Amino acid sequence: MHRDENVIGQNVAKFRYQRGWTQDELVGKLQLLGCYMTRDILANIETQRSIVTDKQIEFLAEVFGIKEGSLFPEKRRLKGRMVGLDMKIVTRRPCPNRRPRTRARLAHPAKK
Repeated sequence: MHRDENVIGQNVAKFRYQRGWTQDELVGKLQLLGCYMTRDILANIETQRSIVTDKQIEFLAEVFGIKEGSLFPEKRRLKGRMVGLDMKIVTRRPCPNRRPRTRARLAHPAKK
């Protein structure tokens, strides 16, 4: 699994730490709400070794008392600009020795 597949793991650990909860305490709160979670699953989420489902995100936001969007990191910036903007997408490179295409006429069969 790539780390980009779980972008909220560090924030889950941060919110848990801010509230002074252990992983076991957070798991207990999630289980009381009806979310299937173990301490091992939570540890893998926090260290970004496993993905987080949409339902788990909803339950985590409810337990922490925050909006779901707060679990996600701020937009990434590169040199003061947002990554991905002002980017020219090139799908084909022009070939310098290639003549432009012309439409070839279809050959019509001779009528009898």
